[in-house]
Amino acid sequence: MRTILIATDLSARSDRALDRALMLAREHGADLTVLHVVDDALPQAVIDRQGREAAEAIRAYLAARGGGRSSSVEVAVGTADREIRRRAAGIGADVVVLGAHRVGEADSFRGSTAWKVLRESDQPVLLVRNPALEAYRRVAVAFDFSVHSEEALRLAYRFRPEEVSVVHAYHVPYEGFLCGPDTASDIRDQARTELAGAVGDVMASVRGAFPEAVEPRSLPCHGEPLETLWQQCRQLRADLLAIGTHGRTGLAHAVFGSVAESLLRNPPCDVVAVRAVAERGS
Repeated sequence: MRTILIATDLSARSDRALDRALMLAREHGADLTVLHVVDDALPQAVIDRQGREAAEAIRAYLAARGGGRSSSVEVAVGTADREIRRRAAGIGADVVVLGAHRVGEADSFRGSTAWKVLRESDQPVLLVRNPALEAYRRVAVAFDFSVHSEEALRLAYRFRPEEVSVVHAYHVPYEGFLCGPDTASDIRDQARTELAGAVGDVMASVRGAFPEAVEPRSLPCHGEPLETLWQQCRQLRADLLAIGTHGRTGLAHAVFGSVAESLLRNPPCDVVAVRAVAERGS
């Protein structure tokens, strides 16, 4: 991780995101760009004043945190999500950091800057919910055998975790018509075998990039994906959940619009979301 972009609107949740971005930059020796976007619909005098005041406030915050040495502050004028994506692409950001907050209604989240960035970003997006008290140690990965979840597993190791748990929620077909412990056990064993094999394939490439990567724990869990991921993040005391966003259209969009959106709207912990490389630019 060499380049990090943090976008701040100077709110309390953005302060948490900036603290996490500073911590990541120190851990990885990465360059940090702090971006504030001023709405271009405002009068020019207001744009100039808000931009100047924002830059001063950010520099003062960085100085108080001792994070100014490898950090740059930028103010852009335009639409927040577009400017964030444009600048992230311009600097080749390894991750875009945003503050997360609970949103009551799905529609309000879909209209948020965070949602718009997540839907269109070619870079991984980290939504920070919790205070940055320590480095990410325990990372959970949502895994559904798609190329997107494989990308999420690879991404998890870029945060140098001490523990990685790969969570796969499976269901039993025609469960209401099946009976007996043997059937449930067979299906569970099959899910465990398939998950271990898929994770092993991904780890072959992970170890090439991170030779000292910790061995992941595979956790096939019977249940619905959203509830299962929430429960497992709590039980594992996960600091970070890595998910694949499943793209923009079609059935994949429907999956993203349900499970991933619910997780991002009300996350159990900090969440980092990524799309598979093959789909970027499509």
